Amino acid sequence: MEDMKDELDFAGVPVTFVAINKWSATFAAQKLTDDTEFPVFQDTLEVNAWELQGAGKDDMFVYDSEGNLDAFLPHLGTLSVNLSTDEGYQNLKDAILNAQP
Repeated sequence: MEDMKDELDFAGVPVTFVAINKWSATFAAQKLTDDTEFPVFQDTLEVNAWELQGAGKDDMFVYDSEGNLDAFLPHLGTLSVNLSTDEGYQNLKDAILNAQP
């Protein structure tokens, strides 16, 4: 996602990435924040943001500039969102570009 943010910034497409670390994976939070420049929020059992959104690990939400959900890309959905593959990278990038005004 860091590479994609740099690529989109260079193309003049404003984008903000945010990650929510699952409440049961607090052990991974420090590594995630060490490896990224974008905000990483730690979910809690009380908030349980993933459950509230009906989401799972590595699911992607793309919002437009007004804060409206434009695309939900589940990790195990019909489109790959595996960012280590060209296809998954392009699918997320296309969703972001499609959400632009």
